[in-house]
Amino acid sequence: MNYRNAIHGGLAASAFLLAALTGTLQAAHTVHDIDGVEGSAFTLTARAGHLSTADGNSVYFWGYANGTGPAQYPGPTLVLTEDVEVTVTLYNELPVPVSIIFPGQTGVTASSGDPGVLTLEVPPGTAQLPGGPVFYSFTPTEPGTYLYESGTQSDLQTEMGLVGALIVRPADFDPTPDSVNRKAYAHADSGYEHEFLFLLSEMDELIHDQVEVQVRDGLPVQVDLTKRWPVYWFINGRTGPDTVLDPGAGSPWLPHQPYDALVKIHATDRTLMRVIGGGRDSHPFHHHGNHATVIARDGRLLSSAGPTGGTVGADLAYQVF
Repeated sequence: MNYRNAIHGGLAASAFLLAALTGTLQAAHTVHDIDGVEGSAFTLTARAGHLSTADGNSVYFWGYANGTGPAQYPGPTLVLTEDVEVTVTLYNELPVPVSIIFPGQTGVTASSGDPGVLTLEVPPGTAQLPGGPVFYSFTPTEPGTYLYESGTQSDLQTEMGLVGALIVRPADFDPTPDSVNRKAYAHADSGYEHEFLFLLSEMDELIHDQVEVQVRDGLPVQVDLTKRWPVYWFINGRTGPDTVLDPGAGSPWLPHQPYDALVKIHATDRTLMRVIGGGRDSHPFHHHGNHATVIARDGRLLSSAGPTGGTVGADLAYQVF
């Protein structure tokens, strides 16, 4: 199963879930719990870098950077608001065309790029002379948890790291603790006190090594993806146990992997888990004997009343144990 679900953890059992998954506890998150970039105008740049794995390896990758920052794996988490128009500006420092698509979003327009199979693309560029920009605009109409990824040779470029999370908050969202409007969807069934994001992905190191050599030698980037065999699996761009290290500046030796996966709550806290399948493999999410309720799938509330839940809420939700 390729997870793009929103899950509510079960009260006291969730505290046990968190300890079982993460081990040593670190500093608490902010009230928003999820690190990301909020707003309606974003500038991303496709760049190369080397990410670190917990076994001491260094792997060449491509990632989206937040403006002039370093390439990130995964890309910056974009936090949007329902019914507020968004513009994403994309530049390119890679030797191949790149683009962005937004699965689950409707009415996406692109301008100033080269024609591609799925959308307008940004031509190749360098750090000194980036390609682009291309402008992508849309108005998110449905709250939920989504991803964005390259729409150019996606099988290779998503493998290389051009993927990120996109969160759409309801129009009446209120981040204040204990607010009745701190919820994932328009219905109270999706209300929560804490939220955490898990973007699950994988990599075949040999593909990345091959691409790095081709780029270094100025050769066309050509990879036989039928031989793909992932050997690294990531939560929010980190391999365990790096997943429990501090986020961002708290772990300066991970400049390209700013997001942690440490969850910490108290007994009776109602917790929202946003889980995204960001790769091609199945990543079953095991709760170590704790109850959870799946309230949404593919960005939509599991409700017979449609996206808003109406008066019935998440009546199609189901429990996992």
